[in-house]
Amino acid sequence: MKNRRRLVLLCLAWVVGILVGRCSAQQSPDMILYNGKIITVDNHEVTANLGTSAQAIAILNGKIVAVGGNADIRRLAGSGTKSLDLKGRMVTPGFGATHDHPQDWNLLNPVVVKKVVTDDMHIERFINAPASEVITQFPKVLDEAVQKAKPGQWIRISLLFGPEYKWGNEIMALLGKQINKEMLDLLAPNNPVEVKGGFTGMLINQKGIEAVNGFYGDERNQFPYQPLGDLYGMEAAQPGVIEKTGICSVCYRYVEQDVIYGHEPEALAEIYRLGMSWTAALGVTLNATSLYTGGAIRAYNRLDREGKMTMRLAWGWFWPFRNDFFFDPYFLQAQVSREGTGSDYFWVHGMTSHMGMDCSKLPGTTPEVKQRERPCGFADPTIARALYEYIKAGGRLAGDHQVGDGEIDLVLDIIEKASKDAGMTLDQIRAKRHVTEHMSMYPRPDQIPRFKNLGMMTSGFDINFFEGAADNILKKYGERGVLLVQPRRSLYDAGIMNSMEIDRPLSEYTNVGYFQVLHSAITKKNREGKVLAPQEAISRQEALKSATLWAAYGVMKEKVLGSLEPGKWADLIVMDKDYMTVPVDDIPKMHVLMTMVGGKPVHLVPSLAREWGMQPAGAQVELGGPAAQW
Repeated sequence: MKNRRRLVLLCLAWVVGILVGRCSAQQSPDMILYNGKIITVDNHEVTANLGTSAQAIAILNGKIVAVGGNADIRRLAGSGTKSLDLKGRMVTPGFGATHDHPQDWNLLNPVVVKKVVTDDMHIERFINAPASEVITQFPKVLDEAVQKAKPGQWIRISLLFGPEYKWGNEIMALLGKQINKEMLDLLAPNNPVEVKGGFTGMLINQKGIEAVNGFYGDERNQFPYQPLGDLYGMEAAQPGVIEKTGICSVCYRYVEQDVIYGHEPEALAEIYRLGMSWTAALGVTLNATSLYTGGAIRAYNRLDREGKMTMRLAWGWFWPFRNDFFFDPYFLQAQVSREGTGSDYFWVHGMTSHMGMDCSKLPGTTPEVKQRERPCGFADPTIARALYEYIKAGGRLAGDHQVGDGEIDLVLDIIEKASKDAGMTLDQIRAKRHVTEHMSMYPRPDQIPRFKNLGMMTSGFDINFFEGAADNILKKYGERGVLLVQPRRSLYDAGIMNSMEIDRPLSEYTNVGYFQVLHSAITKKNREGKVLAPQEAISRQEALKSATLWAAYGVMKEKVLGSLEPGKWADLIVMDKDYMTVPVDDIPKMHVLMTMVGGKPVHLVPSLAREWGMQPAGAQVELGGPAAQW
């Protein structure tokens, strides 16, 4: 009897031992990064304080389980833990781009598009040369494309802007002049043709216009703004103008994502997959955007369902063609109820409103400046009412193209009135964390207290200092105007969270990266090195905080994103230099060696891969982009 009891106890001990061993093995981290300089950004105050620095970080099941010193973290390792020596390299949370258009920019990446699209599908061609060379190259490229194309097959030619976008203005000046609709109609009589600028802007021929109109059919007549129309309120928005000239600004989205790729949805999804992976080489792990077309929504949904998202994407509803939809109670509640829904990689974070114009309360340096200002978009009663109804129904303004300070006056008025009419308390209003984007020329000093009172955020694309947009503001509105171009110092001093945008096809074909965005916010320098509005410059610590933690707040995910804290997703980057100590003008030269999303390396350069005994990863490496040489 005693022997049987002893045998039973031994068996139970053996079983328990196995189970405990399994549990212990399961609790051991999948990966430990150690011997590094880890900037956690775990301080949530609106200050330059980045919080804790550490040496090591442990990751399990895609989440951070511990951050601390080398000895403490390495002690957690089990037999299955992969331990990687950082050798002193800096680690930070992944970068966020809280206003960007990857669904637009990915189609400007020659390497990615050529990997996916063949001439049997439709014709894609790219010219990346100065304007003087484009004039001579374009007819030859178009002729070759026409010779390859079948009758009725789309031809799309992208005119890229070169390094640092230096050729952009000259190339766009060609459209409608040296390269015009009559030329396209003459040289491609049997094919729809789109000529795309290297950023925004498009020229389309008559066959293309007919194809677009045919795609939308009778629906087209229901739209206050046509798919072949200009949302910016300029003369091209008038009926028939684009049909005559073939020129428009942002309607290329509908031509490309709905019409051209409407018959090739798998190809569009694959371009987006590769495009996200390509952009991950910049250190971007989080993007926020408006998805303007059904084609783009379908493509990202497909990737999300198939587990192929290589960064996280928050998106806002945008349907300016039918602002009256927002007057319908069913549609309104259906959209508001979708806020926060989706997956860990793809979710709705609010409504992105109508394009805001550059109207300003500031006097211009000449009378012509004020005459050329585009009228405030929210002065249009249907546009204002759409936002009002959405806010009143409990929705969140998630940003989108607010440009001038005059537009912001109207937006703030609408938010305050709609919230009051809905009976919201101040705490309820602040919990929405409404956000406006771009900060092209706002907020004015008198608007900042209103932002603060409403608990609002801002987002801005400081790259336009580098590009020269701030120089143009200086010419048009003087020093007072340029001080309103991304006034981050004033925002930090007022305790207002503000995040970073890209809003440019940085990684697609240029030599400019996300570190240039940070450098622009820190130095306020243009391409020539001239400093503009130095009073509004911020520190490199504040710039990093705007690029990480405040990005997470901007998409309502600060509990799981934006800092390297236990319980949050392991979205992080490894840098080749110390961002905190490198000379400030060397910041744009920095590289990202690894980008991790959910504990998985989605970008890993060959040199670090060899050091760690791993396989390189990411589209830039696989397809021969710049990072393949790092």
